[in-house]
Amino acid sequence: MKSAESEWVSLLAEVFERLSAANATITYDFDNVTFEADRVEAGGKALPSGKVRINGKITITSG
Repeated sequence: MKSAESEWVSLLAEVFERLSAANATITYDFDNVTFEADRVEAGGKALPSGKVRINGKITITSG
């Protein structure tokens, strides 16, 4: 069984693939969205934990 996280990743990958094929533009509008990450260790390297807050827009255009 797939984890919920991997299901979301698969869904987002499919959405981006379809948008790219359609030469589409998509805009995400963030209002005080906070992402938190735990410390991650992979391949002998460690990425520190942290928090990122986003306010504004991200526009993705394909074509």
